[in-house]
Amino acid sequence: MERIINYNICDGVDFSHIKTQKFKNAGVAITFFVPLDKNLVSGFSVLISVLSDSCKKFKNFQSLNEYIEEIYGANLDYDISKIGNYQMLELYISALDDKFTANHEKNTEKIADLLCELVFNPLINDKKFDENIVSKRKNEIIELIDNQIANKRTWSMIRCNQIMFENEKCGIRKYGTKEDVQKINEKNLFEFYTKLIQNSRIKISFLTDCDCQNIVNKFKEYFSKINRNPGFNFEKVSIKTPEKVKKVKEKMNVEQCKLVMGFRTPFIKPDAHNMSLASAILGGLPTSKLFMNVREKMNLCYYCASMLDAGTGALYISSGVEESNCEKAKNEILNQIKLMQNGEITDDELNEAKSFLIQHLKSISDKISTLYEWYLGQYPFSLEESPEEYSEKIAGASKKDIVDCISKISLDTVYVLTGGK
Repeated sequence: MERIINYNICDGVDFSHIKTQKFKNAGVAITFFVPLDKNLVSGFSVLISVLSDSCKKFKNFQSLNEYIEEIYGANLDYDISKIGNYQMLELYISALDDKFTANHEKNTEKIADLLCELVFNPLINDKKFDENIVSKRKNEIIELIDNQIANKRTWSMIRCNQIMFENEKCGIRKYGTKEDVQKINEKNLFEFYTKLIQNSRIKISFLTDCDCQNIVNKFKEYFSKINRNPGFNFEKVSIKTPEKVKKVKEKMNVEQCKLVMGFRTPFIKPDAHNMSLASAILGGLPTSKLFMNVREKMNLCYYCASMLDAGTGALYISSGVEESNCEKAKNEILNQIKLMQNGEITDDELNEAKSFLIQHLKSISDKISTLYEWYLGQYPFSLEESPEEYSEKIAGASKKDIVDCISKISLDTVYVLTGGK
C-alpha cells in the first residue's frame, strides 16, 4: 500500500509524495484548480494546452518532443476536467523510475525540471505568447469541443448538466465554448497565465519510491518568486431540492433519441459511498435493475445506465431510446427507483454491486495514472482516503443504507435530444 508524505510549498500550493514500490515508472503532475467561470474556462483551456507545447528552453513542440524522447520511457500530456465548482488544469510527465534506469540516471529530477520549465518559463516575449502556437492550440481545443458535440451521448449528458445547474458554477462546460476560444489571442493569454500562476490553488503530485526532497525544494524556490494570492477556499456544491422538474427537448441530427434524467442528491464526497452502491444496483451493472427491466424485459431502450457525480451529488440516468418509447422509458426508470425506495433490493443485487465496486477500486492501484487521479480527486474535499479504505466502507454497507440513500434523491431535469431540425 502506498504512503503519502505531504509538504506545503507556499500559500495555496501543496505537494504530495505518493510513495510506492509498485511501479517501474515515476510520475509528476501539477494541477491548477480555479473556480468555474464562463468568462475564464476557455482561456484557461487554451493556456494549459499551450504550456504543454513549448517553453523558453524548448521553443517548439518538435524540440520539446526530441528532449522527451531522450528520457527513457518519458511521456508528457495535459488534461482539462472539472470537479464540483472547479476547473482542473493538469500537466503530467512520467518516465522510468530512477531505480530501473541503466546507469541510475536521475529521471525523476529530469521530469521535474522539465515540468518547472514548462510552467515557470513559458515561451513569452513582451507579455505575449507565440502567435502560431496559440493558434494551433486554439484549434485543438475547438476540436475537443466539436468531438463532445459529435458524440450525442456525451453531449446529452453535458446539456442535462447545464440545465440542471443553470446559474451555478458546476453547470459550466469544462472547455467553455468555441466562440470564447476564438477570442483568445497571444496577448490576452498572458493575462490568463498571470491569473493562473498567482491565483489558483495548486496540487503537485509525485508518484515514486525515490526520495524527492530536492524536488520539493525546487518547487519552493520557483514559487518564492511569485506573488501568490489564491483568493478562494474550496467549497462544496450547494445541496438543493428542486422546486419543480425542468423538462427540455432539443433537436439535432440524431438517429437515436437520447433521454437523460438528472437527480439531485445530498451525497457529495466524502459521503458518496453508499450512493455509489445505489447507483450500481440501479444502473451500473449488466445485472442492474435498469438494464434487466427497462432494456431487456420491456425492450424500451438500447442502453440505460446510471452514473453518480460525487463532486456535485448529481445522479444521471442516460438512455438511448426510440422517441415513441421516451415517455414509457422515463416512467419505468422512475418505477425502478420507486421499487428500490420501497426496499426491493435482493442480497444478490447488493453483493454483486459490492463485488463490482471493490474490484474496480482494486484496479485503481494497478496504474500510476488512476492511482494519482484517485488522490487528486479528493484534494478539493480535504480527503486522503486510499482505495482500500474506501473499499471497507463499500463492504460494510447494508441494504438499509442503500434504501436510505435512494429515498433522498429528487428528480431535477428531464432532457431529451431527438432528431429533426
